[in-house]
Amino acid sequence: MRASGTTHSYLVSGALPHLSGVPSIQIQEAYLAPSRNREVIARKCGADYSLVVQDTLAQPSSPYQLPIPSQTFDDLWRLPGSHRVALTRYFFPIGQDVMEIDVFEGPHAPLVLARIQFPTVSREKRFRKPAFLREEIAADQFFQLRQIALYGNPLAKIGVPQAGALPFLFKKGILHVVLVTSSSGTRWIIPKGKLEPRMTHEQVALMEAAEEAGAIGIIEPGIPALCQLDDNRPLYLYPMRVATLLPLWPDRFVRRRVVLPIYEALLRIVDVDLARAIRSLARQIPLEPTAK
Repeated sequence: MRASGTTHSYLVSGALPHLSGVPSIQIQEAYLAPSRNREVIARKCGADYSLVVQDTLAQPSSPYQLPIPSQTFDDLWRLPGSHRVALTRYFFPIGQDVMEIDVFEGPHAPLVLARIQFPTVSREKRFRKPAFLREEIAADQFFQLRQIALYGNPLAKIGVPQAGALPFLFKKGILHVVLVTSSSGTRWIIPKGKLEPRMTHEQVALMEAAEEAGAIGIIEPGIPALCQLDDNRPLYLYPMRVATLLPLWPDRFVRRRVVLPIYEALLRIVDVDLARAIRSLARQIPLEPTAK
């Protein structure tokens, strides 16, 4: 959808509309090197095959796209360690507009997402959501295939979103992370808190790391994660390279703090989706700081 206007994205459940005969295109993307400030994507869109290189830190991004043979794409698609996503995108007419319906395959099935863009406010107001559309996806999630491929299925607008930090440091080349106890003292978590007015997600993550863990540092750019906590709150998680661990910090009488190798830290995290997000970030964190 190229026209400018308001876009709404939804999770789809229940009986899908009849899609037989609806125009569609097959899309496959394999993220081959998503761990630094530059990523490489092998992409198939219909009968077109390409290798895409883009700077994840550039705003806006200007990807370099190189056509490749289908056999080259197939070889790249099968590379171990790549993050893959495959789907069929249907262009479903609904009134005067066209809704994109993405039916995912493989490990992301039975995920189905829909997106519709309205060219005018009046058209948006006249829209009546069909029964097969469920929760709307959070507006700042941007419906990215990259997000789904790297971090799993998107989150609905459930619960109050939070931002948190994964404070990390390296000891003798081994990744260590900082965990704190919850306010009740019953479980190990990462420092996090609700979003604040006039503060970016990253600023909230840095603030919570300092208050709850006494960890001071900088956000490692280009590799955030998104997960849904056990209580249904979406969490935007940012890796933070620790410069200093303060001996005295605001929550020191409320929370305990530990610094553990990543494999030990993961054993203490009982929230399954949080542990999955931390594990994904751990695979991407570089030993040396990423240059901005």
